[in-house]
Amino acid sequence: MLRVNKTFLLAALVLAGCAHDPTAWPVATVTAPAFSQAGVVADAKWAEAFGDAALLELIAQARKNSPDLAIARARQREAVALLASANAGNQPAVSVGAGLESSRISLDTGRTPVGFGIPRRTDVGAAGAKASWELDLWGREAARSKAAEFDSRAAKFTVEQANLALSAEVARLWFAVRGAREQLAFLEAEFATRLREMEIIEQTVVAGLLDSDPLSSARLAAAQAKVDEGLGRRRVAAVENALRALIGSAPGVQLPAAKGAAAMPTFGAGVPSELLLRRPDLAAAAARIDAALSREGAAIADFYPSVTLNGQAGWQADPAARVGRGSSSFWTLTPSVDLPLFDAGRREANLEVARARIDGSGAEWTKAVLGAFREVEDALADLRELATQEELTARVLTAVRVRLTNAEARRQAGLATENEMLIARRDEATAARTLSMVVWERRQVAVRLAAATGGGWSAE
Repeated sequence: MLRVNKTFLLAALVLAGCAHDPTAWPVATVTAPAFSQAGVVADAKWAEAFGDAALLELIAQARKNSPDLAIARARQREAVALLASANAGNQPAVSVGAGLESSRISLDTGRTPVGFGIPRRTDVGAAGAKASWELDLWGREAARSKAAEFDSRAAKFTVEQANLALSAEVARLWFAVRGAREQLAFLEAEFATRLREMEIIEQTVVAGLLDSDPLSSARLAAAQAKVDEGLGRRRVAAVENALRALIGSAPGVQLPAAKGAAAMPTFGAGVPSELLLRRPDLAAAAARIDAALSREGAAIADFYPSVTLNGQAGWQADPAARVGRGSSSFWTLTPSVDLPLFDAGRREANLEVARARIDGSGAEWTKAVLGAFREVEDALADLRELATQEELTARVLTAVRVRLTNAEARRQAGLATENEMLIARRDEATAARTLSMVVWERRQVAVRLAAATGGGWSAE
């Protein structure tokens, strides 16, 4: 008969777990050699650099009322609670209890001899405590706790990312609102000049000094200017409603009035390698990789035997009134070892799930890093182009205003017609509207760059 050495069998089971080596960090560091433009990155007070008091009020209101931020905070609370639950898994479980069992034996069953001192009724009382503790010899519970800890850190970083993204979106929409309001005023001025031009031409046609062709063109231009004005009003309503939703205000609530011009801060991109330490979303992605690696450790530990200590102590007596006396005390201690032999591939499947999640987390981290570099470079490219456009459009506006001043002077001297002055005013409104579009878009891109470089955030 074949005899199996128990020590050899136990060693084989232990070595079965050793056959699964842990996975290394799944990705290499992804960095760019340098950004196309360096400079000092925005700090945590980046919103104040625009010198817009209304913007700071809106950001504070959004942080208080935003549903998205409330969702992120709730998930962080959930992660903290799960961490506490995971940490409790490595501690002994103790419970206390008491009970009373009453029974009465039937005399008609023929199974109980009468007259041998066996009572028909018994009242057995018991009180005591139970304890159970699975020894974490292979680090399974420790790995689960570590995974929950990294999940909690990722949730914390996610809240900080949501805070940054919310502030940046509020700033972007506020500057869009200011720009749309300005541009609507210029569109109204353009329509007024077009309408006046049409009236002058109409008077000339009625007087028989012109044919109807110029009047048709003037009416078409005035109608188009009115359409553009309507589109401008729709843009103002759309961005204002988007901003109201973001800050948690009801539709129709009055937004603050803009006071003064918004400054144009000179944010930079810094060093690419430091970007990984400045963005909370990248820190959250890295923490998710660490959590996945810890869960793989717990899956590997499932291949090892589990050792559990079970014990109970207390009192048991009949009658129940004797519970608590020394003669009724009892205790038991039951160590047990669970040797996994066959589970139809469940543990292997769980390990494969953990390793697939490691690969997925690594890919998400790489995607986030590459996306961060792209966001920074896109913002830098837009800022360079918009700076050039702002300079050129400002020059055009200056030249148009000089022409308007000359036209007004010529008009007062009787050397120019009203139509010549109207054309100059219309061109001024068009040039001013073009400059306004560039100015406010440039400030929106500055907000994008501040957010793309982390908005002054640090994991420390």
